[in-house]
Amino acid sequence: MRRIALALVPAALFACAPAAPSPRPPAARGPGVAPVAAASTTVPAASARLPADSDPDVVRGEPAARVAELARKAEGIVAAFHDRDAELAPDGKRFLFRSNMPGIQQLYVGELAHPEAPPLRIVNTSEAVAGARLERDGKSAVFLSDRGADENYSIFRVDLDGSHLVELTPGDRLHRDLPFLPERAPATMVYSARSAADRSTRILVQPTSPAFKSTVVYTDPSPGALADVDATGSRALFIRFESPSESKLLLVDLKRGTGRVIFPDGKPAVVHDASLSADARSVFIATDDGGETGTLIALDLATLKHKARYVESNPATARITSVSVSRKGGALGLTVDAGNHKELRILDAATLQVRRPVTLALGSGSAGRFSEDGKHLTATWSTADRPPEVFRIDVASGAVQPLRREARPTLASLPAIETSIVQVASFDGQLVPVNLYLPSSAARPPKLPVVVTLHGGPAASSSIQWNAFTRWFSALGYAVVEPNIRGSTGFGRAWEMADNGPRRLDAVKDMEAVGRWAASQPWADARRMVVFGGSYGGYMVLMALTRQSDLWSAGIDLVGPSHWRSFMASTAGYIASFLSKEFGSVDKDGPFLDSTSPLADAHKIVDPLFVYQGQNDPRVPRSESDQIVRSLRARGVPVEYMVAANEGHSVDRVENMIELMARAARFLERSLPR
Repeated sequence: MRRIALALVPAALFACAPAAPSPRPPAARGPGVAPVAAASTTVPAASARLPADSDPDVVRGEPAARVAELARKAEGIVAAFHDRDAELAPDGKRFLFRSNMPGIQQLYVGELAHPEAPPLRIVNTSEAVAGARLERDGKSAVFLSDRGADENYSIFRVDLDGSHLVELTPGDRLHRDLPFLPERAPATMVYSARSAADRSTRILVQPTSPAFKSTVVYTDPSPGALADVDATGSRALFIRFESPSESKLLLVDLKRGTGRVIFPDGKPAVVHDASLSADARSVFIATDDGGETGTLIALDLATLKHKARYVESNPATARITSVSVSRKGGALGLTVDAGNHKELRILDAATLQVRRPVTLALGSGSAGRFSEDGKHLTATWSTADRPPEVFRIDVASGAVQPLRREARPTLASLPAIETSIVQVASFDGQLVPVNLYLPSSAARPPKLPVVVTLHGGPAASSSIQWNAFTRWFSALGYAVVEPNIRGSTGFGRAWEMADNGPRRLDAVKDMEAVGRWAASQPWADARRMVVFGGSYGGYMVLMALTRQSDLWSAGIDLVGPSHWRSFMASTAGYIASFLSKEFGSVDKDGPFLDSTSPLADAHKIVDPLFVYQGQNDPRVPRSESDQIVRSLRARGVPVEYMVAANEGHSVDRVENMIELMARAARFLERSLPR
C-alpha cells in the first residue's frame, strides 16, 4: 500500500496540516534538533517599504494587539491535536502512531490495554515526522523526515523505547517515499525516490543500517512510486504516473532491474493503489478501469488474467484509493473516496465480496494496516466536529474501537456548526457538489459573511472532515462553503477530467456559480464574500479576483501558483512533467497557459488580498507568491504577505497555523464592509 501525493497541495494544508515531514539533521544528533527559525522574516515597517517589493509584512502596534487577541482564540482550535496512522505491534500489546500533540507531528507508542494512559513519545525533534512503519520484529520502526518541510525526506530508524535513533540515508537529498521492509529479507528496506530536478523515479535497496549505502536497482523515466514489495524483496509493484487521469502498474524485478506494465491493457485508466496478495501470486488493483466506477481487480500475476472484481456502488462514482492486505485471515481493507466523504470496506480476499459493513460517522479518513494475525485493521478518522483519531476495527464483527481516549477540552468550547451537502447548478446545468457549514441556527445572526474555500489538487476533493480553517471561520461567525468544482475526485472520471487543458476556465465558472448561489442565500451577506484556497485552490482565488471582482470582497491565497510558465520552470521536475499533461505544455500550449495565468490579469485585481507562503516550498516556490504581491503593491492594491521561514508546501507547525489564522481573521476584519 503506497503513500505518496503528487498533487499541488496535500489535504493536510486544510486540516491543520499534520501530514508533512521535517528537517533532516546530522545522524548523530537525530532529526531536527537545530533551533527552529521564526515564523516570519523581520522587515521594515510597511510605510518604509518600496512600492513594488515582495518582503513579508510585519504586524506592529494596535494591529499586533488584535492579532494576539485572535491568536488566543485560535489556540483553542489548534489545541485539538491529531492522531493518525496507527500500526499494531506483533506483540498484541502496543501500537505505533503519529500525533501533533507537541505542536508538530512526532512518533508515539501506545498501549492497547490503556487507551487513556499517556503514550510514549519515541521521537523528540524540532521538526515533523512523516510516515512511519514497524519493522517485522516489532522492536523498532523506520520513519521519514526532511528539513524545513522541503520534502527531501531522509529515512530514520528508532527502537520502540525511543533509543538508538539513527539516520539511514544521510547522503543525497532526495524526495524519498516510506520504505517497505520485506519480511523474508531481514534488515533490508526497499523504497522509491526522486530528485527535485528530475522527472524520473528510482527504486533503491538498502540495509537498515547506516553503515551501508543504497543501491539503485531500477529507474523509471516517469514520476511514480512503489506500491508494494514481496516478502523476499525480489519483486515490486510500481505505479507510473502519466497524468492525474492516467497511470500504469508495473511489475519490477528487483534483482534484474527490469519492469513491465501489467495493467491496464488497452484504454487509459488510473491506478490509485496496488497490493500483492498474501501468497504474492496475485495483485489487488484499485482503479477506475478507464470508466466512471471505482473498481478493485484481483489479477493473477502468472497469467495476467482477472480472477475477481469488486465494483463500488455506493456511490458508483467513488474511487477506491487504498487497499490493505492481511497476512492471515484472507481479508482486504479498502478506503473509498466518495468525494464529499469517505467510507471503509472489509472484503474477502478470495471472492472480493464485502464481509462486514464498517460503520463510522459521516467524515473522512483511511484504512491502515492489519494486525499480524489478521483479526484487526487500523484506521484514521475525523468528522466536522472531531480531529483525526486512530481506531481498531474487528475484522470479524466490523466493530470499531478507539485506540486512544484522550481529552481535548477545547473542543467543548467551540460553537456548534450545522453541516449539509447541497448541489448548485453551474453555467451549463452541471450540478456542483457543495459542503455547507453554518453556525448553529440557535445563535446565528440574520446575515453571515461567507468564505468559499477551494481545495488543492486539482485532482482532489473537499471532504467533510475536521478542518481547522472551517472551524475557525465558523467560530468567527462566517458561513463556510466548500465546492467540489469540476476537476474534483470522487465524483467520477468525467467530472475529474472536465477541467483538463482548454476547459480550465469551466472550473472558474463553477466557482463563480457557487459564489453567486451563496451570495443569494437568505443567510448570506452578499457584501462580505471571501474566496479562500491553498495551492491549486490559491490559484483559483487569484483567478476569481481577476475575473469576478464584483462578486468577491477579499481573497486569501495560500501557496498558489500565479503564472503557469514560471511555475512550470521552478517547481520540481517530476511535478512539472506530471501536471503538464493536464494543464498544458509550455512549449505547445504557451499562449493558452498565459491566458489562464492570474499574473497576466493582475491589473484587474481590486479586492484586498492576503497571501501566505512557505519559504521552503518545493512545489509552488516562493517566487510565485512574490510576483503577485509585487504586482499588487505596485498598483496600491491592499495586500498582506506572510512568509513562514520553516514551512514548505504546508502549514505544519502549530505556531504558524495560529499566526496564519489570527492574521487572516484580522485582515478580513479590516477589509470587509462593516
